[in-house]
Amino acid sequence: NDTDVSVPKFWMHPIHNGELMPHPLAMKIGTCSVPDNSGNYVRGEDCPQHRRTIFVAIASYRDFECRTTVENIFQRARHPERIRIGVVDQIVNDLDVACDAPIVPCETDPEQALCKYKHQIDVFELEAHLSVGPVFARSIGNRMYRGEYYAMQCDAHLTFVRDWDVDVINQIESTGNEMAVLTTYLTDVVDNIDKDGHSLIETRPIMCNSVFKDEGKIEHDTQPEEKPKIKGSPQLEPWFG
Repeated sequence: NDTDVSVPKFWMHPIHNGELMPHPLAMKIGTCSVPDNSGNYVRGEDCPQHRRTIFVAIASYRDFECRTTVENIFQRARHPERIRIGVVDQIVNDLDVACDAPIVPCETDPEQALCKYKHQIDVFELEAHLSVGPVFARSIGNRMYRGEYYAMQCDAHLTFVRDWDVDVINQIESTGNEMAVLTTYLTDVVDNIDKDGHSLIETRPIMCNSVFKDEGKIEHDTQPEEKPKIKGSPQLEPWFG
């Protein structure tokens, strides 16, 4: 049977008229966590790098770790005030914990990120039995973007390192390529992050151990992990994780 689902509207109509967006226009897009002297938050490349906003899209299917992931995103960021999270939360009501539900009541611990930054968390809740897979859920998450300078998506069961927001922006900017995309299969968290959130390793996975299967589908196997041979910039890799 067909089921109608109302989804979030796109943040604005296309401004490039279906053509390649010119560079000067592209560099004007992107919000800042603080306004300019005229009160404008849409400052593009004029916004200082440490003030540029980050949108994080999360697609969660009945994942009990989702709310700890959201908590961790804010708690481990150096500038949590510039982060906005959009969650597609596919759950069974009365059985699953909602992704934006505080771990303890806000009256008990108001400094929890799920309380302190609640206004920076948007949730699109979908009944789990209506789920049709991660691609559809992530497409809904992408519709929750609202003009932030940077955009990323991640799983609902991750642990972030200290100052991850500064690190990932430094990495993308170090490529010198406005079309670059950072992508990876993440390293196991066990014994790799200390109690304060600092990484204890110097290796990283690289997406290269993949093969084409029937009907042209690509299958990613276990990815090799080693110390990078290229310093000062992310490793160029052939596949998108």
